[in-house]
Amino acid sequence: MKSKNIKLIILSMYLMFAGCSHSSSRAGAPFKAEILYFTPSSGSDSGQWTVGERVLKTLENPDTLVGNNFEILSGRALTIDSTVGSLITGRVSGSEKKNPIRYTVKNGTIIPRDSTTLLMFSGFYAFEQVFEQVEAATGDKVTDLKDNVGGRYQVLFEPTLDVEDSGVEARVSLKLNAAFNPQSDNFILFRRSALEQIPLAANFKVISHEFGHALFKRSFFNQKQETCAKTDEAGVEQRKKDKFFDGRLSVEYALSGFNEGYSDFVSYVMTGEPNALSGSFGNAEDRIVKSRSLSGDKFTFAQLNGNQICPAGFYCIGTLFARALYKASQIHAKQSEGLRTFSRQVYAALKSTLSFLGQSPSLDVLPLPSKEAASCQMRRDISLSYDGAVSSAFLSAFLRGLPSSEEKTILCIELSELFGTTGFVEEVRGVCNP
Repeated sequence: MKSKNIKLIILSMYLMFAGCSHSSSRAGAPFKAEILYFTPSSGSDSGQWTVGERVLKTLENPDTLVGNNFEILSGRALTIDSTVGSLITGRVSGSEKKNPIRYTVKNGTIIPRDSTTLLMFSGFYAFEQVFEQVEAATGDKVTDLKDNVGGRYQVLFEPTLDVEDSGVEARVSLKLNAAFNPQSDNFILFRRSALEQIPLAANFKVISHEFGHALFKRSFFNQKQETCAKTDEAGVEQRKKDKFFDGRLSVEYALSGFNEGYSDFVSYVMTGEPNALSGSFGNAEDRIVKSRSLSGDKFTFAQLNGNQICPAGFYCIGTLFARALYKASQIHAKQSEGLRTFSRQVYAALKSTLSFLGQSPSLDVLPLPSKEAASCQMRRDISLSYDGAVSSAFLSAFLRGLPSSEEKTILCIELSELFGTTGFVEEVRGVCNP
């Protein structure tokens, strides 16, 4: 089913469901529902979108959309403090159900009565698909992940936004995406946009990308959310001498890129498709969508000093990282278990990356914090020399945690070519030697 027809289908379903008012039977667990779902096409971007019946295996209560691993909450307000790509920090408030769950039941199947309910059930199914693959992709058990967030992840569905900074508001309105809040471990599904060809709340590829951010926090940041607290000028000067002051890494431009790149790789591992955004937007986002493809036209780190080659800012650094991981994984292109094994090795290497950053050779090339970082600010443009040094430190620390293998050999070759001697300096490449 082509994406351009999805809006018409949702509208027709809404008109059909809105006329339903009686249940012919009651729904019972395991619950079945008519939803909009995505079936990936392994190795390409030609997956199919379909409206049809699916079993929601972990749903405990369809009236509240509470499941074993997560719950979908509507009627919340989100006060946003900052946005970094699809990472958002802020505070959640409110409990009123502003988006009531409206459905009828026919022959034991839940039939949404409006498009909002349709997307809420569809989003639930997409998150279920992610949780089904977490252990295979990381080696961590879902129960362990849940324990870290208090027993259940929360998904905020189309919250109202409260922002005082007009610049933040503009970035949110233009981002048109799902998001992850590393402070609270919440996921956010924003209101639908006119630019969306596929509603992002139902997009398995996008949601698996967002879950990649939760995995990066758990692995690289060891589940800690360090906050960079603003200070006076004397404090800024002191921080400029400290490579590991609390919160530095959370505001580094290049490291935000690696976070995004790893999340794109997670999306590929879970869906088999090399572009998390393809099919979601029309021509308005064409350049950005193409630049995010893990199998797209080549560009290098040295070409990121403008937006002619890649217009997506620090995402572009992440794309280089994700493309190298993708290329190394292609020796398992037709063998899913090999891909999952490599994915688990990548995840394990991220768990040791922060520790290795504090050791030679990574520590030697990690630059002292820039004034922006020391001031808890993230630049809006890349600095090839500074961000290249941060990238070099990260890559050498990450590679040190990978076991010697054919994948690591390929990965080193790709990283050397894509990042060049600016983003992966010669003095740290010894980590690639067996």
